[in-house]
Amino acid sequence: MGAAAQASGAEVPTDAKGKVIPGFEKSEKGADHKEVWRPFSDRKIRVGIAGYGLCHFGAQFGFQDHPNVEVVAVTDLDPKRCAELAVACGCEKTYPSCEEMITDDSIEAVFIATDAPSHARLAIAALEHGKHVASAVPAVYGSLEDAALLAAAVKKSGRKYMMFETSCFHADLYEFRQRYEAGEYGKIVYSEGEYYHYFKEPIGGYNPKTNTVDLEGWRKGLPPQWYPTHATAYYVGVTGGSFTEVSCMGMPSEVPHLQAANNDYGNPFGSEIALFRTSEGGMSRMAVA
Repeated sequence: MGAAAQASGAEVPTDAKGKVIPGFEKSEKGADHKEVWRPFSDRKIRVGIAGYGLCHFGAQFGFQDHPNVEVVAVTDLDPKRCAELAVACGCEKTYPSCEEMITDDSIEAVFIATDAPSHARLAIAALEHGKHVASAVPAVYGSLEDAALLAAAVKKSGRKYMMFETSCFHADLYEFRQRYEAGEYGKIVYSEGEYYHYFKEPIGGYNPKTNTVDLEGWRKGLPPQWYPTHATAYYVGVTGGSFTEVSCMGMPSEVPHLQAANNDYGNPFGSEIALFRTSEGGMSRMAVA
């Protein structure tokens, strides 16, 4: 999907200062993006997409370009962004919210690309309405309880749930996964991952207010290891493994608006380094800021 989206010439999303948002860099050299999707049946899955935002994430995975997909509806809380998402996906039908869109019985599956704190809630609601669900990262937002509820909703619904970790669509990760599965690397004893965001300004030019919807704040002071997915993705994506235990240390932030007294989480840390035990017995150092 990632290769096909790049082949289609999808716009690279940038922040308010015009810088490419981390994770969207097209830095893979030598990747062949000339291949195009070919239909594998006459069946077209009817999909609804929720969320455009600064990342333009709803259109980044190329649903609108897949020959076996029909994007039948889109939604974003901001009417302007909702209209832009409809144009990007070649879709005429829009809804003012994801909650309303998932009640549409003609939709078989939804892609949830909204703000991170809403992913689990909306995914669970969509599953309860009989939809297959894909969501942007993270699947849950700092809550093991939400993880359990999401897992239970998937099991009860009998539908498919997928989390679209951006890094797993990178050409280099796919290459390393193929090599790992071929046995070239053996058992991974040690691995590392890093994912950094520096929010010098209160909203970092990354999660700005809109005229109609105020989503400012959920990134402000965000505890780093609540959202480690782009760091941990390479170990998980390459090996198909998981992490079984963790020890973590943090460094207090020197940025005033990120200090504990000035964010809703009471989080004092701007950077955190974690050492994970992996499911194959190795270790992974993960840095998130």
